[in-house]
Amino acid sequence: MLNITKKILKWIPAVFIACVSFYLSSQPHLEMMPGFWNADKLVHFICYAGFCFWVSFACNTKNYGTLKGIIIPVLIVSLWGVSDEIHQSFVPNRSVSAWDWAFDTAGAVFGAVFFVFIRQKLLKK
Repeated sequence: MLNITKKILKWIPAVFIACVSFYLSSQPHLEMMPGFWNADKLVHFICYAGFCFWVSFACNTKNYGTLKGIIIPVLIVSLWGVSDEIHQSFVPNRSVSAWDWAFDTAGAVFGAVFFVFIRQKLLKK
């Protein structure tokens, strides 16, 4: 029972980020966006990097090799990005953007690789 509770608790940060992402994607206009050109792409990259870091943490098992430990979380987060873009097509003043999804996926790759890097550094100690 304790093992199942531990597995569920590991998903809390990733689920929280997914909920915040869904909420923000439901807003017709976001006032808090930085004011420089293509700032939204940087925000997508950073948010999805963090999201994938926590998905990697939740998926982390000793049986995952480095490549599998990167691919599975990136696929999960990238598919979330696709569903997020589709969701935005139903929100007034929002649109689908393949570029947003590309930056989501690039951020996911960074987040997963960063997690593996941190995990390996911590395991060496």
